[in-house]
Amino acid sequence: MNTMAVSLILIAAVMLLLSIGVHSRIKERRLRERMMRHFMEVLPLGATVSGVAPGIRQSHWHRLKVRASIYAGFELQKKHVITISLAFVSIGIVGWLVYGVIGAVLFSGMAIFIFGFLLPYSRLHRRQMQIIAQVPLFIDQILRSLSTGRSLENAIRFASDETPPPLRYVLDRVIRAADLGADMVENLTEAAKLHSLRELNLIALAMRISNNYGSSPRDMLDSVVKMVRQQELARRELAAMTGETRISAWVLGLTPIAIAAYIMVMNPSYLNMLLHDETGKTMMITALALQGCGAFFLWRMLRSV
Repeated sequence: MNTMAVSLILIAAVMLLLSIGVHSRIKERRLRERMMRHFMEVLPLGATVSGVAPGIRQSHWHRLKVRASIYAGFELQKKHVITISLAFVSIGIVGWLVYGVIGAVLFSGMAIFIFGFLLPYSRLHRRQMQIIAQVPLFIDQILRSLSTGRSLENAIRFASDETPPPLRYVLDRVIRAADLGADMVENLTEAAKLHSLRELNLIALAMRISNNYGSSPRDMLDSVVKMVRQQELARRELAAMTGETRISAWVLGLTPIAIAAYIMVMNPSYLNMLLHDETGKTMMITALALQGCGAFFLWRMLRSV
């Protein structure tokens, strides 16, 4: 009897161990399958800077999304598009409730101009200037790493770790794509095109020449550093000489908007006379169109100086 009980206990223990082993194997296999599925989902998104797997042609929508994300300063998703659209529509509804159709057009146009163009453009321009100012220090780090015997690709990896934002964010995407098997030169060229940075394109050109012909990229990188610093000095001198012109352009562009806002706040009935008359509506629409054209021409003049 005792022998039978011991046998049953041993059989139960063996079955328990077998069930634990099978359960652990099944759990490990499921975890491995989940990791592989996640890796296959992440690989195309990180294989290039733009988030498209190598060899696949980018769609116009994806290219527009990438450029809009760079323009906005963050990764645009569907929820952001819906939220921003609802915000602009809400502002237009407020303008329609206060001043009718003209108010809706005016409020929506001002919101789109300020929050959809002016502020993102100023942030993008400031970010590009910061990146360009960081490029000489980044190249100096590369040159110091090359002098210690590192290869050009390893020198770029080492220099990117020492580079602060915002250039660090651009380089991280390039290095992450290279870690996933993409060509660093092609990704650096793509990043230069997406962010409109000719200096990164010159670094990629130095890498391509070094890889194809085996020459040292030190002389070319030294020339890039000198060129960037000379351009920065010339840009500052030009900004100092044309400061009066730029301020005049801002005053000319903002004065009609400030006067219209003042009239709308202090004497709304004055605008109601224009809004309830066909000739007044035509004058308002013409004034808005001329103001938009004038703002565009002044913006082009600012860009030229």
